Amino acid sequence: MGVLLDFEKPFRERMVGKLAAQLGTMYQQAGKIAAEYQQLMLEQPEEAITKLPQFIDRARCINNNKSYEAYTGGPNHDWTGLMLDVLGTVYPELERRAREKGLKQCLKFLDELNYLYSQNHLELINEPWLVSDIVLNRPIYWCGYNEYCDTAKQNQSWKNFSEATKSVKSSFWLAMAVIRPEYTSLEVRKFFYEKFPSLMDRTKDAVAAFAAVFGARQAQRENRELSACIDEKLSQYDPMLNSDIRTKIEEKKWIVL
Repeated sequence: MGVLLDFEKPFRERMVGKLAAQLGTMYQQAGKIAAEYQQLMLEQPEEAITKLPQFIDRARCINNNKSYEAYTGGPNHDWTGLMLDVLGTVYPELERRAREKGLKQCLKFLDELNYLYSQNHLELINEPWLVSDIVLNRPIYWCGYNEYCDTAKQNQSWKNFSEATKSVKSSFWLAMAVIRPEYTSLEVRKFFYEKFPSLMDRTKDAVAAFAAVFGARQAQRENRELSACIDEKLSQYDPMLNSDIRTKIEEKKWIVL
């Protein structure tokens, strides 16, 4: 499991810290490839997006990983997922055209896998915008966040919760659990919102996208009012966030190809 990313730090610092946690382990080679990819992403993001398949392939070939795939049916997501997460570190800062290109590259890779392997990759992406755009275009890749809900239910004080979540696979999926009042205490939500405002802001963007897009699809499928479907989807989240999320629905920052 990776260290919980502090979204209040610049993405360069966040990513270097995450990769440093991987060094010295059996994943050292994947960490080095991801560090190289991150440097390219920082300097030439559009070139890095174009070369995403090449870096994924390099990760797949670590220690004869292609032989590993022959036995397991798919790549080691702990290695290839790092490359998608690198894209996530700059994704919100890219112009829409570049985000669309990056999203298409992700989908091209994930679509070649069994959907369960694709879900394994989404479990490792920290950036809410990237995860939500992938899920909006491929709902079958929704991986869920039950493990974080269980952790929240078992740790109702901020002290215990923060200790239990020092190491997580995805900051975004953790945030999705936090904003569910049936799992988290008011104390946990309050401190989490205060400690991770950037993560929370983009998580609200993601929830807005899910509510608007999936709500519209449900309304059409069931011949219901769109507003009722959106209300139904938002009802599961912290009502304190309702106003912000509805504002973000109007902003429409998501991408549906």
